[in-house]
Amino acid sequence: MRSNPTAIQEALEDIEYPKAKKDILDYARSHNASENIVSDLQDIPDKQYMSPADIKRAFSESRSEAEVPERLEEDIEKIDRDMESWKKQ
Repeated sequence: MRSNPTAIQEALEDIEYPKAKKDILDYARSHNASENIVSDLQDIPDKQYMSPADIKRAFSESRSEAEVPERLEEDIEKIDRDMESWKKQ
């Protein structure tokens, strides 16, 4: 995820709901949304969206799930560094 929810809402400002994911992507592309926004919208679940709040919620959930593996990797690296440091003491 590279975009923030506000940028996505701005890109979809005049869209009428309800809309399926495919229609949202088509709208974003046809209204010159950035590649990052289109890419991020591709990550939301394939379902019907009833409002901007639905998209924002889906975007936030997708973003949180994407960040978990990165945080875990960082934690593992920190633990490895700490263990090496303790071994030297």
